[in-house]
Amino acid sequence: MNKLLSFVKLDYMTLKPYLTWKTALLFLAVLAFIGYGTGEVSALVGMCMMFSVIFACYPFAVGDRNGIDTLYATLPITKKTVVIGRYVFTLALNLFIGVASLLVSAILMMALKKDFNGADALIITLVCFALFSVVEAVQLPIYFRFGYAKAKLLAYLPLAGFPAVVVAASTLLGKKRLFPFLENVFSWVQANAYVTAALAVILWASIMIFSVVLSLRFYMKREF
Repeated sequence: MNKLLSFVKLDYMTLKPYLTWKTALLFLAVLAFIGYGTGEVSALVGMCMMFSVIFACYPFAVGDRNGIDTLYATLPITKKTVVIGRYVFTLALNLFIGVASLLVSAILMMALKKDFNGADALIITLVCFALFSVVEAVQLPIYFRFGYAKAKLLAYLPLAGFPAVVVAASTLLGKKRLFPFLENVFSWVQANAYVTAALAVILWASIMIFSVVLSLRFYMKREF
C-alpha cells in the first residue's frame, strides 16, 4: 500500500509543474466566457472534465520523454503497482476536478446571475465523471501498450468517437427516428432512476476492471 501511494504521489509530482496560477487564471477566464455565453452548467463541467483527460496523459508523456519507465524497472516497484497506481491517480484526478468544477460552476453561475440548480449540477458532474473516466479507460491500455509517443494520436480518438457516433446515428436513422428514440430512453431512465443508476455503476465498474486487466496484460509484456 505504501508503494502504491508513493507511486500516486510520484505521478502527482509529474503534473505539479503545470499547475501554476497563470494556468488557473487562464482556465477560469475560459470558463467565465463559456458560462456567460452558454449559461449552461453542463458546458462548464464538461470543459473542466475534459482537462482531466488531458492531465491524465501527462505522466505517460513525462515518462516517455525522461525514460522513467526504465527507472521503474530498477526500483523495487512492480509493474502491477505502476498500472494500479496510474489508475488510482487518474480516478483521484477526476474526482478532484469533478468537485472543483462543481464549486467553480456554482460560483461562476451565481456571479454571472445565471440559473443554478445544485441537484442538477451534481448529477451532471457525476455523469461527466463517469463518461470521461470511461474515455480514460479506453486510453490507458493504449498508453501502456505503446507508450505515449506512439499512442497519443490513437488515444485521443475516443474523445472524437462519441460525437462521431451521434452524427452517424443521426445520419443513418434520421432525426425523426433518432430523437423519439432518445426521448423514449430518457423517459425510461426517469421512470426507473434507481435501476438505471445501479446498472450504470455496474457497467462503469465492469469497464474499469476490464481496462485495468488489459493494461496489466499489455504492460507486463513491455520491456525497458
